[in-house]
Amino acid sequence: MDLILVLLGFICMIVGVFGSFIPVLPGLSSSWVGLLLLYLTKAVENNYWVLGITFVVMVIITILDYVIPSKGTKKFGGSS
Repeated sequence: MDLILVLLGFICMIVGVFGSFIPVLPGLSSSWVGLLLLYLTKAVENNYWVLGITFVVMVIITILDYVIPSKGTKKFGGSS
């Protein structure tokens, strides 16, 4: 079971890195899911503070990723 979680975690991490460059892939959220999968194994010590802080940062950045372009477009008179 641990081997499957480790493999899925690394795959999600790699998809997350590619998602940082390719706009179609969800980079940040898939990287966090990969981190969560790695923390569910016995290979990595459980540290819930790290998971909680990275989750909050991921949510804030994901929200800002949608809000900032729309506010900037509205402020500078762009078309919808």
